[in-house]
Amino acid sequence: MVRCVVALLLLVRALRLHALDISQCIAPLGMESGLIPDRDVSASTSFNDGNVGPENGRLNQEIKGGAWCPKPQITTESTEWLEINLHSVHVITGAGTQGRFGNGQGQEYAEAYVLEYWRPKLGKWVRYRTSDGQEILSGNTNTYLEKKNHLEPPIWASKVRFIPYSSHRRTVCMRVELYGCFWSVGIVSYSMPKGNKRSNGVELTDTIYDGQWGEDLRGGLGQLVDGQFGGDEIREAAKNLAWVGWRNDSKLAPPVLIFEFDKVREFSAVHLYCNNKFMRDVQVFSEAIISFSIGGRHFQDEPIKYTYLEDKIFEYSRNVSIKLHHRIGKWVRIELHFSARWILISEVVFDSDVAQGNYTPESMKPPGGKDKTKQPTAKEVPISTAHQDDPLYMAIVVGVLTALVILLAVAVFLIVHRHRHRKCFASPIAKTTLSQKRVVDNYNTCGTSMLPENKMIIDCPLDVKSDEYQEPYQALKCAPYFSYSTVLLEMKDFVKDSNTALSDSSNYDYAVPELSSAPLLTKRRLVDSLSERATELVGDRLDCDSLARSMRSKHSTRSPSQQDVIVDLKRRLETTTVIEFPRHRLRMISKLAEGAFGTVYVAEADGVPEYNGTISSEKRLVAVKFLCHDASVKERYIMEEFERDVRVLAALSSPHLARVLGVCRSPPLAVVLEYLELGMLDDFFYSENFFEGHYEAFVCCNY
Repeated sequence: MVRCVVALLLLVRALRLHALDISQCIAPLGMESGLIPDRDVSASTSFNDGNVGPENGRLNQEIKGGAWCPKPQITTESTEWLEINLHSVHVITGAGTQGRFGNGQGQEYAEAYVLEYWRPKLGKWVRYRTSDGQEILSGNTNTYLEKKNHLEPPIWASKVRFIPYSSHRRTVCMRVELYGCFWSVGIVSYSMPKGNKRSNGVELTDTIYDGQWGEDLRGGLGQLVDGQFGGDEIREAAKNLAWVGWRNDSKLAPPVLIFEFDKVREFSAVHLYCNNKFMRDVQVFSEAIISFSIGGRHFQDEPIKYTYLEDKIFEYSRNVSIKLHHRIGKWVRIELHFSARWILISEVVFDSDVAQGNYTPESMKPPGGKDKTKQPTAKEVPISTAHQDDPLYMAIVVGVLTALVILLAVAVFLIVHRHRHRKCFASPIAKTTLSQKRVVDNYNTCGTSMLPENKMIIDCPLDVKSDEYQEPYQALKCAPYFSYSTVLLEMKDFVKDSNTALSDSSNYDYAVPELSSAPLLTKRRLVDSLSERATELVGDRLDCDSLARSMRSKHSTRSPSQQDVIVDLKRRLETTTVIEFPRHRLRMISKLAEGAFGTVYVAEADGVPEYNGTISSEKRLVAVKFLCHDASVKERYIMEEFERDVRVLAALSSPHLARVLGVCRSPPLAVVLEYLELGMLDDFFYSENFFEGHYEAFVCCNY
């Protein structure tokens, strides 16, 4: 969530930056659509001003004569032109031309043409050259198809002229369009030292610079603002004209770049894209000193100094961003200090906004130099009056954050609702409701009743439908320890584990294959403890004989003595083997209940053993009770009692007792028992009033 918010804030911030992506400046500027009015289109001459005047030279338009046609025929020396006035500086990345179609009657088109451009800072017309130095651009081969030329490098101009060109004398007509966008960056020009040449012949000068050339380049625009970022390899500079570089021994002074803007601006950051091929003596500058000026003649006394940490590990080109702390100026001076022999710069991008308010140019410094005790005045260091918080920007941020909060709240609500819904476990097979009312007439509905000591009896008949979807086995983390009663549970908090938590119905693990049929407990020393447990159980049962004697049938035989029962039980414990029940034969259907130490489930089982030792081919319902495999040391006694009871119950073999069908020894530990559809026997008889006043005697004797 935090990452999404940060990404959205960065996106909104990017929308506010005035750095222009020139690769996206491909929109038509308005000749075809009419956005450029007729008064802004002019020409040197026209063959007929009424029919083929300059206002008719619009791409894909059939106006009057259908195109602009110059009066004289065109040769290689012709100077006829069609001029488009954009009034403000635009980035022009493409030019398109057509001939005169004239509803099928025209035959005139220009096979080639030349472009010239003008902007206020240049003050003159400059002929456009491509990156390979060509001035002549290819034109049309017919009168109806557009020929579009991509201009690389782009043109920064407020006026553009199309000059038709022909290697042989001919009559031409033209319809034109310009492609690009408004130059919103605000850079009017930049000046810098002329670049140097590498020893391998790679020219690291600003070859597309359109200003004045000399030892320094002045008053123009070029590679540093063309939107083309250089690669890691310096050799590529000769092909794509991406890098401008200076050598530290070519001049005594470090290179200084001065950028002039159209208006006084507030600067927040500058980004310099630098090469760091240190194995070839090229590194990022060691220090950058950035100064600002309102008038351009004197720069403020407190520049921003930025020191770059030297990197001699990675050689990739990188963007170095320097915060400018909302400083004010119309001119920005960047002084770069060498860290190695070469400094290579590919692109310089400013983050700025037009400053609000009036600013006075800096005055000349006094001859005695700067008085260190004198504090800078407001004229020397202008204070920003620009709006720090854009209302639209804040509205977008607040809206985005509000939407994210709402989505998060909805997601939390759905998760909680889903969890509660699944916890209720509204199974189509078994429906359990908490109620102390005992159902007498109908045993097809589920009911529960509370007994003392926080124990709950759940009795629920099941109606299994073979055509319903059965969920696969779920790997359970913890399952409870239960006394030997089909659905008698201790109601305690369920212990959860973050690593092996009980999955919901959307996350299942498949069962493991059958392992072995070894006994659950094979150590001889456990027999004595099991015998003691059995003695307690049988002893308690015999104490109740006096209470239950009146209810025995006349056909019942005399019960064996307590000593005989103990001896027989010891013999059974020594010989009884609790078989391994394959986990993959269990398919969990419904959760009966959960307690402090786990959960009991109703499952459908295949291959249930019969009393005679055979394996049943029919599917049956069984009760699966689980025990926490990661119980703490204080809870080990629970596992020991669980194991003892399983051995005791497995040793009791009678058609009148619920059998132990097997155990699952792999974690989580589980025992598989016969499922009793009608619940506890004493509850069943009690609901039918079988014992009337002898209920206490029956409960005491029923284990």
